[in-house]
Amino acid sequence: MVALSSSQPATCDALPSVKQSQHKSTTTAMEEQLLEQMLSQLSAQELEVAAKASYEYLVRPDATQTRLFAKQYALRLLRAKDGDAAKALKRLKETLQFRVDLDVDGLCTAFTHEGNLDYAKKLEQEMQSKNVYVQGYDKEGRSTYIFIPRNVQNHDEEWTIKQHVYTLERAIAASKAEDKTVNAMVDFNGFSLRNAPPTHIGKAFMTTFRNHYAGAINSIYLIDAPTSFYCLWTIFKPLIGQKTRSKIHFVQSSAKNGLKKYYKPEEAASWMMSTGSKARELDTNEYLYETPFNCAFDE
Repeated sequence: MVALSSSQPATCDALPSVKQSQHKSTTTAMEEQLLEQMLSQLSAQELEVAAKASYEYLVRPDATQTRLFAKQYALRLLRAKDGDAAKALKRLKETLQFRVDLDVDGLCTAFTHEGNLDYAKKLEQEMQSKNVYVQGYDKEGRSTYIFIPRNVQNHDEEWTIKQHVYTLERAIAASKAEDKTVNAMVDFNGFSLRNAPPTHIGKAFMTTFRNHYAGAINSIYLIDAPTSFYCLWTIFKPLIGQKTRSKIHFVQSSAKNGLKKYYKPEEAASWMMSTGSKARELDTNEYLYETPFNCAFDE
């Protein structure tokens, strides 16, 4: 095993065409008012948890910036709830408790010198199958959360959820888009129902993402989904909100246009689109121990 990475985030090479904006976002006067109302209902501990949802703040906490980072996190939920501050506040409080209960911060820092070695060992074990990771960016700088169901080797409920939360948090941290959203890309080549999770795990997975990562995902691309997948789709579709459903796109990798509108060939694998040239296979040790958390693999 190689040495653990530094607790401080290293700098990734920036995409030259993407505007960097770590914790800035244009808000309306009404949003500012609603955000202040929401933050006034949080305890000091909750504000800190909200601020630490940003990896930038998590590894470099600054008391003078706590409220700013907490506001940015609250903004994502406020917009996900279409400006309904009461609903957004309820979901915010539930999500902050979720982050504490799951120890999301501990997962995000597992591979630093001060990280939880048990978490690091378990995550490494789960991710050796190379079924989920972050690689590539779209033209707007959104990082790509990649999931390959055929590579799943077991269905441990706790760590299935935790490895996907770790990966989504990593994708959010790596996103260079101004809104910090990410794309999810699911490679269904070689998929069969043997790869499908037990229904209760699938439902727990969908519920976790729906309840606690609203507004984090820009688009979900299901690549080359086989007929067998549609059996699962009928089970899980009711668990997906209408707004999220509108973000789901079924794509054939052989399609002439496909993802070309959104991805440059050098940022896409050949299984994503026919002209994709990002061919380097995931090196799990490099990804977990050498690549900074806020960077995609092979960036």
